[in-house]
Amino acid sequence: MKKIVLTSICTLAVAGAALAQGNVNWSTISFTSFTAVTNSTTYSPLLGGGPAVGGATGGVVGSSGFYFELLYTGSYNGSTNGVAPTTLTALGTWSDTGLGATNTGSAGRIFPEAANNGATINGMNPGTTNYIELVGWSANLGTNWSQADSHLNNSSYLAGLGTQAFFGISNIGYITPLSSSTTPGAAVFGTAATAQGLPIYSLLTPLYLVPTVTPEPGTMALAAIGGASLLLFRRRK
Repeated sequence: MKKIVLTSICTLAVAGAALAQGNVNWSTISFTSFTAVTNSTTYSPLLGGGPAVGGATGGVVGSSGFYFELLYTGSYNGSTNGVAPTTLTALGTWSDTGLGATNTGSAGRIFPEAANNGATINGMNPGTTNYIELVGWSANLGTNWSQADSHLNNSSYLAGLGTQAFFGISNIGYITPLSSSTTPGAAVFGTAATAQGLPIYSLLTPLYLVPTVTPEPGTMALAAIGGASLLLFRRRK
């Protein structure tokens, strides 16, 4: 009987951990703690560009056509300075919270979609500290993070874009989410540390250019020669 009870308790504990939900505040994104801008001269460091630089040489994010998503990773190591991903492969180890945002028409400001001051995140355990970051991209990469992530990793899609795309990430924060019964949840954005950790504070976060893949001149020349050879072969037949 004791074994059955113990097994049941362990099963419930595992199930509870699997279904754990951390609680965060996704109701406001103050422009004093986050502003998105475009950098029209530098390629994204995550896509082979140069090192990240602050500010922008382009301008503020426009009135439409940009999306954002909150990501997290549970590999918090006690450091107040989380290591930002420098490649798409490294970014792929981060998990999607399912919390998105879009931009307003004012100076790169953004607002949360489905605003919720007690939003729950599956897999983010209450009481466990997680690093967090915000990714942003232009609409021609997709209207949600799943699409954008797939397209950023697809050279064929990038080659066929025809127009320039933008992508970037905020600085890294860290928070300890509250239980799902607590409202509001842990602050995601802010200018100072709270009892739940260090929110994202990333003024003038650049959304960098995404390199579009174009055929090299040599490749185009070979294609032309190949096409001419086919025409000549058909004429001889």
